[in-house]
This record gives sequence, C-alpha cells and structure tokens, in this order.
Amino acid sequence: MRNIFIVISLLFCTTSANSQSNEIVGFAPSFVGKKVELYAYQDFITMTKIKLAEGIVSPADSVFHLPVKTGATFKGLIQIEKTEASLYIAPNTSYDVYFPQAEDQAISFINRRTDLMFFGLDTTDINYRILQYNQWFDSYVAYHEIEIARGQFLTYLDTFMIYAEDAYKNVEDEYFITYVRYNIGEMQQTFGGNSRSSKRLQTFLGFIEPFPVYFENDQYMKFFKGFYSQGFEDFPPTIEAEINLAILNASPTRLMAALKQDLFLSNPEIREVVMIDQLGKQFYKRNDQKRPILIMLDSISNHAVYSQNATIARNVQKYLTSLEPGFPAPMIQLADRIHPDKQITWRTYEGKFVYFNFFETWNDQAKADMRIIADMKKKYGDYVSFLSVCTDKNEDDFRLYMAEHPEFDWDIVYIGAGSPLKSDYRVQVVPSYFLIDQSGFIAIAPAPTPSPDGEYESIDKTFFFIKKALTPTDGKRIGEP
Repeated sequence: MRNIFIVISLLFCTTSANSQSNEIVGFAPSFVGKKVELYAYQDFITMTKIKLAEGIVSPADSVFHLPVKTGATFKGLIQIEKTEASLYIAPNTSYDVYFPQAEDQAISFINRRTDLMFFGLDTTDINYRILQYNQWFDSYVAYHEIEIARGQFLTYLDTFMIYAEDAYKNVEDEYFITYVRYNIGEMQQTFGGNSRSSKRLQTFLGFIEPFPVYFENDQYMKFFKGFYSQGFEDFPPTIEAEINLAILNASPTRLMAALKQDLFLSNPEIREVVMIDQLGKQFYKRNDQKRPILIMLDSISNHAVYSQNATIARNVQKYLTSLEPGFPAPMIQLADRIHPDKQITWRTYEGKFVYFNFFETWNDQAKADMRIIADMKKKYGDYVSFLSVCTDKNEDDFRLYMAEHPEFDWDIVYIGAGSPLKSDYRVQVVPSYFLIDQSGFIAIAPAPTPSPDGEYESIDKTFFFIKKALTPTDGKRIGEP
C-alpha cells in the first residue's frame, strides 16, 4: 500500500453522486471493454483467492462498477486482464478509484501490479490511514538516515513505535491498529532476528501471546508466517522424533500433542494452523510420506477445532493434490468443436491415456508441437487419446488456424484466455502438457513435450512404453480373447 496515491479531484464528482453504497466505481480508460474482477483472500497461508464480483469497463465512459458488501474490513484485489491492484475494503463504504495501466515491467508470467488512485477518500478510511502511516514512517527513516545507516535502525524503530502508539491511541479501527502493530513487529524480527531464544521469547510475549489470531489481517499473517517459519526438522531431537512418528501414523492428534511441547505453540489455535502450514511444506520434503500427510490434511479439514483452520487445511490439500500424480485430474467439461451438443469430460477417454495440452496459435513452439502431435496421433492413436485446448484471446484466430490445418483430427477445443482451466492446471506459459491415465487421474504433471526439450526426452518415449505395455508379446491386446 505504500505507493497508493490519494487524489482529490473533480473527475469523479458526477460518478460519486450517482454511486450506491457498498460499491467500487472505477475509471480504467486503458482497459475499455475488458472484464474486471474483484477478489478477496480466503486465507493468507495459501493465498487462495475467491471472486466476489465482476463487471465490464464500459466503452461509453471507461467506468466499471463492482458491488461489494462486507461486515468486516478485508484486503481486496481488483484484476483486469493480467494487471492487478490491491485495496482495503471497509463495511458500508463505497470507493471511487482510477485503475491505471501498469508501468513497463520485466516479462513475467504472473500478474503485473499497478497502484490505484482514490477520489474523495475520507480521512478516517482504512486506505487513507495506512497510506498516511506508511508515508510517516518513510519520512521518519529519511530524517534519521545517517544514524540508521550506522546500525541504529532497531533503536529508532522502538522510538517510532512509541510515537505510533501515542498518535493512534484514540483510533478505534482494529484492522488499522493491528496493521501498524505487526508492520512494526515484522520489521523488528526481520532486522533484529529471532535466532536467540531470549529475542524470540520477547517477540512472542510482545506480539503473539497477548493477542488473538487475526486471520483476516494481511500484515498480521505476514508477521505470523515469519515468526513460525521453522520446519519440523528445526525442533529439538526429542520433539522431532515424536513429530516423525505422528506423521508415520497419519495422526493429527499425536502431532498436536508433540507440538504442544513447544512454548511458542501453547495456543491450540496457533498450534493447529502451524501444523497445517508445516504439513504442506513437508509434503515436498518427504517423498515417502506424501500419502499420510494428505490423510492428515483431509482429517483436519473435516475435524479441525477452528473453522478457519479447516478452510486452510482444505486449501493446502487442494493445492497439493490438484496436479499430484496418482490423484484425480481437475475436472473438464468442454463442448466438442464438431458436435457442440456433445460434452467432453475425462470419462470420454475412459480406458485410454490422454495427452492434454494448452496452446495458442501465435506461439511458434506451440504450433511446431501441434504438428508433431499430429504425427504421434497416427503412431500411438490406438493407445493414447489427444486433447488440445486453445487459450487465444480471439476465437476468430483459433477458427482460422483450424481451417488451415484440417489434418488435425483429434479433439481440439477453444476455451479462451480467461478460462478457469488455466488456473486449475496452474498454466503460466504455453505450451503446457499433462498426461492423464485411463481413469482420469494425473499420471505426469507437467508432462514431457512432443519435441525434445534441450537435454530432456520428449513424450515419445513414454508413449512407446505405454504401447509396449498394452501390446503383449503374443500379439494379443489386453482384453482380447
């Protein structure tokens, strides 16, 4: 939020007068005709987002409208195409904003960030207060730049904390007060460290033990994840042994009991969320214990003592299993290009492996791979099915491409750039490939490409072994008499 500008302007006077309460009215002249989406974070451990509203940037006046209702302040995210901007949304509050195009940034497959400008923002609003606080802190640091450069940052940070406590002693906005407290706390533990037990205890007693868990506050959760960043392997050997035994037996109850021995995990609500977070991180470290970890997360998602922790457990489980080999492939339901009334699902290909790829018609590598897939289809079509989905922005480009390639005779479907399948399969770049087994489960994700990728082998070798496995040496196919 440090770079959000507050602009008092007459530009939005007319819009503001006509806007309804609980609404975000935005001016986005660089995105005319584009879809606008408003998200909230379901949890700040997995950073899972949920969509709250959507609209269109009107061609008539470049304005969009996003209705929103909330009983508590939360951090929201406005996204237009691949550009996003954050803001805080308070109950019963409307916002007039300008959504500018992002400045030139390095090529990236993640969204570009831009900063909103607010029109007519009240001085008691959460966005105004956070901006004012950040500007105050930046000015304070700049004023004491010489002393801070000599290694006295923590001393001046302690003084600033005293100033902040006095300045905001009459402010009743709990979200803001929490933001300030843990913004300072995060800087203390980042620059002061928690490696020494005395320092860690001081941080615990000052910032964690006296307060509830503020799951909805992004700054608190940033501090929280920094404080509880140690892995299971960092615990004392006796506790680590009990942790390992609990995981081996897929027992959340035993794991909670083992973690309770740590002074900093005495609060059961904190202990439960730390357990969930660390189980998710251990999943990639313990290749031989992935299944018990998933069993534990499933149990926690259904039986967690605290409802928010159950949500976090489900999100961690979903993240780990969505593309994990041996687990169900994310669902598809596509309209067949040739027969629009026919639906393509994984059941369509039941009994055969499916080579599933995302492509775009402008991408040279994707186009070259499509030609190779055509040859592979002739070679392995009796053993492997093929499904391609196009994520072009313009469907006309896809239709022209297909008209130019009548030899592409497998299932090829247009889904568009904004299809949720891209997020379901975590597609950051095209082309992307996946191999789905005969029962609709993930076999390889990501799968090898059709063409050799540098030192890596192509998918052809995998197809060869599939064909060999399905073709017995006596010449009979599996299932034949």
